[in-house]
Amino acid sequence: MLELTSKQVEDALIFATLKHKGQVRKGDGRPYILHPISVLLRLSESKVSKNIFLLFVACLLHDVVEDCGVSLNEIARRFGHHVAALVEELTTNEEECKQLGKKEYLAKKMLRMSSYALVIKLCDRLDNVSDIKIMSEDSRKKKIEETNYILNGLGGRKLSATHKKLINLIRKKLNG
Repeated sequence: MLELTSKQVEDALIFATLKHKGQVRKGDGRPYILHPISVLLRLSESKVSKNIFLLFVACLLHDVVEDCGVSLNEIARRFGHHVAALVEELTTNEEECKQLGKKEYLAKKMLRMSSYALVIKLCDRLDNVSDIKIMSEDSRKKKIEETNYILNGLGGRKLSATHKKLINLIRKKLNG
């Protein structure tokens, strides 16, 4: 596997910042780039890996395909095929999502993800549920139901200690 360096992490941060420019988070209106940065920080607190820079770069880029119109080819050219493969795993297939419904789609998708992609996806979900207190009552109920459905569906796959730790943190956020 190609080893990435802190320089590629910096390049990914700049790239993602430029691509997400002008975008804001639903609910609180913070600049969107704070979300991928937060996902990276949650990952850095939870995961030790010889491929940590690969994971960091994928965290920073995890939403640029679906939210910014960046192609996987561009990601592969700039950051390598391993990063592009992880980003592809983390990118929502809108057509499939519409056909199955979001929670069913995510539950199925997360069952098939690589271990690395699942760690990032769980960090992403942890960050998303961290905003639960500022959501409207309807949004909060929907997010809790969706998240519990997805997490319950993971019982059918092999989970690492890191996956289990992140699932427990997510459940604490939902119940806290």
